[in-house]
Amino acid sequence: MRKYRCTICGYIYDDSKEKVKFVDLPDDWKCPACGAPKSLFEEIKEEKEKIKEEEKVEIIEEVDDDLRELSNYEISLICSNLAKASEKQYLEEEKDLFRELSRHYEELESAKTGSLDDVIDMVSSDINSFSKAMEVFSKYDDRGAKRVVNWASKSTNIMKVIIDTYKEKGIDYIKNNKIWVCDICGFIYVGDNPPKVCPVCRVPSVKILEVC
Repeated sequence: MRKYRCTICGYIYDDSKEKVKFVDLPDDWKCPACGAPKSLFEEIKEEKEKIKEEEKVEIIEEVDDDLRELSNYEISLICSNLAKASEKQYLEEEKDLFRELSRHYEELESAKTGSLDDVIDMVSSDINSFSKAMEVFSKYDDRGAKRVVNWASKSTNIMKVIIDTYKEKGIDYIKNNKIWVCDICGFIYVGDNPPKVCPVCRVPSVKILEVC
């Protein structure tokens, strides 16, 4: 019998323990732990193929002398992340200063217009960039950076699913639902109550905030 793993939270669907085989589940079935759709499950292979040393992709490092200037919104996000890091280290003064800077740069950012398809394209571009980033950080065995990329990849995949569903179903998809966002990793959940533990970064539900 086959087993399938949720790529977001790691939940295992074991055909031998369920009444319905995974392949026979309806397309709109969702992970009972984190709400990820069936499409984000992968079959667990008993034997993983070994990658030969000569088959590994060589990473070519390039240094761009013309580094682009960060936008106000990007600076705001960086300051927001630094505020969260300061909070975890109980640096209250630094946390407040970074939050103040984050709000300042967010206010400087002019409003942008665009279609939902533009948002989907940007999210898809981010998803495609994660594998390359993971290769680079794996080369240097940077566990902290790999953890961040892993969290970002999972949260962004969930974000794309929610946006795609909204595009398909319209406002009715969220009209009668609450929207929750993990304050640590950005995981998004649509439903009456958030998971007891964030399926991505494992923080308790107190850190999963209702935003809508």
